[in-house]
Amino acid sequence: MDSINPEAPGTPISAAFGMRIYRLRSLFRRHWWILAITVGLGIAYESYVALNKPRSFQSVSRMNIREELVAEFRGGWSDPTGNFFGTSTEQMKSPVVLNRAYEKVHLEAPQFSGTVSITASITPRTNIFIVTGMGDDPQFVRAYVNAAIQEFMNLRAEGRNSTGVEVTEKLQDQIKNTKDELETQKKKLQTFAELNNMEFWMEQGKSSALFLSSLKNKQAQLENELQRLENLTPDQILTSAGQAGGPRQAPSNGAPAAPSAAGEEHSATFNGELYNEYLRKSQELIQRKNDLAIWSVVWKPAHPKLQKIQEEIRSIELAINTVKAQNKEATSARAVTVKAELKSLESSIDTWDKKVREASRKDAEYQTLQSDVARTASQLEKLIETMGSTTTARTVSPDPWVIMQPATEAIEVPRGTLKHLIIGLLGGAVIGGIILVLLDRADDRLASSTELLEHFSEPIVGQIPNVADTRVEAGLPLLQTEDERYTYAEAFRSLRSSLIFMPNQVEMKTILITSAIPNEGKSTIASNLAVTMAAAGARVLLVDADLRRGDIAQLFGMEIPLGLTDLLRGTVPWRDLVTATHIPTLSIIARGPTTNQSGELLLKPMLLTVLEEFKENYDLVIFNTAPILATDDTSTLAPNFDGTLMVMRAQFTPARLTKNALNAMYQRQVNVLGIILNCLDTEMPDYHYYRYSKYYAA
Repeated sequence: MDSINPEAPGTPISAAFGMRIYRLRSLFRRHWWILAITVGLGIAYESYVALNKPRSFQSVSRMNIREELVAEFRGGWSDPTGNFFGTSTEQMKSPVVLNRAYEKVHLEAPQFSGTVSITASITPRTNIFIVTGMGDDPQFVRAYVNAAIQEFMNLRAEGRNSTGVEVTEKLQDQIKNTKDELETQKKKLQTFAELNNMEFWMEQGKSSALFLSSLKNKQAQLENELQRLENLTPDQILTSAGQAGGPRQAPSNGAPAAPSAAGEEHSATFNGELYNEYLRKSQELIQRKNDLAIWSVVWKPAHPKLQKIQEEIRSIELAINTVKAQNKEATSARAVTVKAELKSLESSIDTWDKKVREASRKDAEYQTLQSDVARTASQLEKLIETMGSTTTARTVSPDPWVIMQPATEAIEVPRGTLKHLIIGLLGGAVIGGIILVLLDRADDRLASSTELLEHFSEPIVGQIPNVADTRVEAGLPLLQTEDERYTYAEAFRSLRSSLIFMPNQVEMKTILITSAIPNEGKSTIASNLAVTMAAAGARVLLVDADLRRGDIAQLFGMEIPLGLTDLLRGTVPWRDLVTATHIPTLSIIARGPTTNQSGELLLKPMLLTVLEEFKENYDLVIFNTAPILATDDTSTLAPNFDGTLMVMRAQFTPARLTKNALNAMYQRQVNVLGIILNCLDTEMPDYHYYRYSKYYAA
């Protein structure tokens, strides 16, 4: 059976998909008549539309391109007015052609009447032009199509006579306007060049860019020198001056060495001289210290020559310190000089940068003007070429189209009854499906444990299959010792195990069984649970606490006039109300006389005393109570019990009502043990626990 978890586990995708299919199938079984009605209405509507369609006749005419023009057309020939096929199609459907055709037919055959619609199309991958007419009079349709083709040819002939002249005039106007525009652009270019002295600006731009580059190089050299003066100590600068003041090496690629700043060369030369003096004095100091070490072994400390060597050592050390001091002063002075030069360079760079940008701006504007002149000149050349080709094309007189087939005899067009029926069928099915989906979305009645886990965090302690087919006239029989309803009996054995081995429950001697609304099967579940517990050897007392509509005694086939109502009124002691059943360890207390004061009776303090006596005399006490949302009896009684079981009937109880009932119990601090899902369909995808009932049945 299901494990009891405080949190609902995630639902696998396959299980959720299977349950969705099952839910839709169940929905269809219950509401198939909705789909039947929508499909029937759709078919009826489309049938009405098809039957009331007016009779329609169709006539077709075909035209083709002249044979002598086909090869030229494939090589790129086209109508001067634009795309040849597209232009022809629009001309055929134009109001001018259609109105002329209508007048022509009425003049030649006034006895014909009716309405005609014309469509024109090109057969794919061919040069065949198809004209189709549809109307309610077959003779008028045929005459109208022939007249439309004739007026189409007449309109094209008129157009050829006027199109060449119009096109030539338009091209001449365009050529004149383009020439004027070109002259204006040339004058603008010349004026700009003269006013701005472009030769001077172009040359100055190049020289300014070169000079600005040299200034930036010098700035970079001074910044490097300043960084060296600031990052190194005077002693480090002194020791590295010999290398800095040495001869410069040419780059390995053969290019001449880049010139350095004059101040840097002066600093390097000065530091190099100090470095030479520092190096010479350091060598003398080392030599004299070696002499002192050697002669200290031979002479005594007071020896004049030894003292002279010591005096020379002190003199050399003093000279070295003097060199270091001079180097420190020179380094500070050089840093101040470099900063001043950098400040001066920044001002110069800003000035020359503005000159370079100004020259670049003027050059860009000059280049734009030159591009405009070149583009306009190119357009003028193309217009002159088009003018020549148009003049040549005007000599072509015959129309490319020839009539290949006049209008055929008009034939009746089928009504399309089958198409309408299919549309009605599909449309009705779609509308019915939408209605069913909306009903499913609005229906929150749960059908399986998978759906229950998606809505509730309470554990599922039992899943009772639907055995309505075993119901008899007296009702659904209770479990027997050798019950043939194997899956039904196993479901209650699993419920029994879930309660016995329920975690975090110290004592479980009093259990209350209820539901959210009536007719969820709580009385049957309470009775069968009591039977199952008693069959395991437990001493069980089943109490019918539904004082309005309790039917525990009827389920056991007994007629018991007295019951819990008499006990709570204090008229009969509880031991006199206990009735034995066919199971030795199972006893029941019936409901007793019905009353509308059940809430007041269940609030009496004596009920708590009776519950304690029940615990002393029985291993398990099961109370069957009224639905929570029907009365306040259960919410009043439940806090006094060790645990409460909520019965929920599959495909019957709305989830929102069960949630409301659970919230009402949680507000009274009720210990809800879990949910019992009743009347489950064993054919659903996630009901896999009892797939082999017949194999294991005795």
